Amino acid sequence: MKVLVKFQMKDKEKTRAQLIYELKELRRRLIQLEAAENKCQQAIEEFNRSYQIQTILNKLLHISLENFGLEAMLEQFINEITSISWLALESKGAIFLVGEEAEMLEMKAYRALSSKLLKMCARVPFGKCLCGRAAMLGETQFADCIDERHEYGYNGITAHGHYCVPIISGKNEVLGVITLYVKEEHPRDQREENFLSAVADTLAGIIELINTQQKLKERGKELEIKGKDLEEVNTALRVLLKKRDEDKLELEENFLFNIKQLVKPYLEKLKNSSLNEKQHAYLNILESNIDDIISPMARKLSVRYLSLSASEMQVANLVMDGKRTKEIAALLNVSDKTVEVHRKNIRKKLGLNNKKVNLRTHLLSLKNE
Repeated sequence: MKVLVKFQMKDKEKTRAQLIYELKELRRRLIQLEAAENKCQQAIEEFNRSYQIQTILNKLLHISLENFGLEAMLEQFINEITSISWLALESKGAIFLVGEEAEMLEMKAYRALSSKLLKMCARVPFGKCLCGRAAMLGETQFADCIDERHEYGYNGITAHGHYCVPIISGKNEVLGVITLYVKEEHPRDQREENFLSAVADTLAGIIELINTQQKLKERGKELEIKGKDLEEVNTALRVLLKKRDEDKLELEENFLFNIKQLVKPYLEKLKNSSLNEKQHAYLNILESNIDDIISPMARKLSVRYLSLSASEMQVANLVMDGKRTKEIAALLNVSDKTVEVHRKNIRKKLGLNNKKVNLRTHLLSLKNE
């Protein structure tokens, strides 16, 4: 009987120890399951947060594609950012951009700021207050209360904190600052800060693109103006060149005409006068040299006027001057019939036979080509 009781007691102790062990194992597994569930929940939350972040960034990019002006687009940006439910932000803030003046921030967009702050913070130098510090250092500035770094303030200002995030270009140049409000004593959150940095990077890319487009547009206008100026210069140059060619041709024609009218006749008279041998030699040399001088001009004009002979060119020039047949005959010391023959030959070479075309008008049109 005693032996039986002993065995029963041992079995109870063994069962109790087994139960304790199994309970500890169950507790360990429960802790592991809770940890796994927490990790899974955190992963889901992180995924949802990443999805929300990407959705917001996509929305900001979509806003940038709308045909807004830059300041209107920035107004939409600040409204979107300060309306994100999972960010512990107050529904107010501002976006500053670097203006034409170096190291000077200018407020371009805002939401729910007091009139005092709008006036006070319209322009913020680099290094001044939290926004200026963010711009000067190129680093996010965080404050959980109004501290000594808040250099811009006024009596009665509501207690608050800040994220001031610099907008930095791909060339590491500060383009501006996004300043957002948080409640007093709000702890600095790295996830919030990472998101706001991603927003600032997105905004930097958009601003750079807009600036590049604006520069290209301005450059295009400059090139268009320069192109028009160049076209006008070319037109003027063509006119001048044409006038120069016309003047040159007229000068050659006048020169030839004057040589033939004012020099050649006297050379002929000299040849027929009583000259000694030496004087005849000089006269021949003079006549030869004159012919050498005028022959290139005569050839050019002959080509221009369809290979007219020297006599025909004389008649043509006088016709263009408005001279009639009798006047031409008297000037050239030839008969009227000779002039008529020359006129007939000129019309033939110009293709005017059997055509009711005024010779003088046609010659003048050729001269002005």
